[in-house]
Amino acid sequence: MTDSMHTKPNIAKAATLQASEQLYDVIIIGAGVVGMVAAIALVQRGYQVLLLDNKPLPDEAALQQRLRVRDARVYAMNRASIALLKTLGAWQFIKRKADFDKMQVWGRDDFGELIFCDDDKQGRCQPLGSMVEPSVLDEALWQCAKLADRLDLAFAATLLGDGMAIDERSDRVIVRYQQHGTHKVAQAKLLLGADGRHSLVRQAMAVGAATLDYHQKAICCAIYTDKPHDNTARQVMLPTGTLAMLPMAHLPTDDKTNRWHSVVWSLPTALADTYLAEYQRDESLLKNRLALASGYELGMVAKLESLASFPLSAQAAKRYYKGRLALLGDAAHGVHPLAGQGLNLGLSDVAQFLTLVDKYHHKSPLHPQLLHDYQRATKSHNELMMHSFSLIHFAYASGLADVAMLRYLRSECSHQIAKMPFVIRQFIKRANR
Repeated sequence: MTDSMHTKPNIAKAATLQASEQLYDVIIIGAGVVGMVAAIALVQRGYQVLLLDNKPLPDEAALQQRLRVRDARVYAMNRASIALLKTLGAWQFIKRKADFDKMQVWGRDDFGELIFCDDDKQGRCQPLGSMVEPSVLDEALWQCAKLADRLDLAFAATLLGDGMAIDERSDRVIVRYQQHGTHKVAQAKLLLGADGRHSLVRQAMAVGAATLDYHQKAICCAIYTDKPHDNTARQVMLPTGTLAMLPMAHLPTDDKTNRWHSVVWSLPTALADTYLAEYQRDESLLKNRLALASGYELGMVAKLESLASFPLSAQAAKRYYKGRLALLGDAAHGVHPLAGQGLNLGLSDVAQFLTLVDKYHHKSPLHPQLLHDYQRATKSHNELMMHSFSLIHFAYASGLADVAMLRYLRSECSHQIAKMPFVIRQFIKRANR
């Protein structure tokens, strides 16, 4: 934890400053994980930050209520993301997590499998990361934010809809918004958009985004199985899509047998809707389908909780910055969930941005040139990851996947990679960028 986090607590005060009264160093729109991490990291470096979001101010009681319920999904946080959270002092507030040291990937109709394990000289697998529920991470970041001086929070805030919400000048950016019925104005040297796939900041930049609709929907839930997870993340490639079964931490009221898993099952939209409708009539049908689809890798499914679903698509912004405005996380890119790298890519954006902030600090603090360097450091990597995930998806779940020769080549590639530990290590290294 940095020294700046031990200064006097600043309990999430809303910004009330007029444009003529204060110039912020950075304004961040979007207080999700990526926006919150960026804000905390910047104030710890001594910058004055305003964080805007249209959701209500987090309530302590509501946060604790969320923690008492199991989430449908988990973030598969890699070592790089965990290291970033540790530098903020946020990781110490994580209430529960499930560490994993292996990842098992196989095709249901193929031979062979891939085991991702970063083994040491004694042949023991080293931790690859941790599975953390969104509610747990949100609460940890909130606890960290409450200790952050120089951070002004404006929740329940909406940008003005007259086309003048974001006004870029030669030396600053002006943001006009409304909060609790009052019009407010703030200025900053830089504006960062961490406001999701439908980013208003990206719209203000007049930057388009290439999208790819997979015509699929992901079914998410938490399941309790006959067999424990053994600290292993599992992913089976099916003709209908990917089925991921990821370790989950147990609640205080659970047994300690490590048999809870987070499921993300990618299916054609119509089929997913059918399964969801079936669940409403008889939840045992979905339990049985999950066990069958996994080849009973974890035995039968005894319990199923927190069912949810969402459509699947990929997205890539044409550029990540324009003038004094830049995009982070889902505002810049969105990927297929098959590798669980969406949040990791967003936090990698933040890490790269912070590296450049530190680089420019003594030369020209927060100079717009660093946004150009930021795009160079992140855009090609993110697009490579996005296209790689799409290619893997189509290799297993498109019409071409039924071609016998492709199935053979797919199996043979996996079989050969499994025999090359140095290739496995390169995959692990790339995933922890």
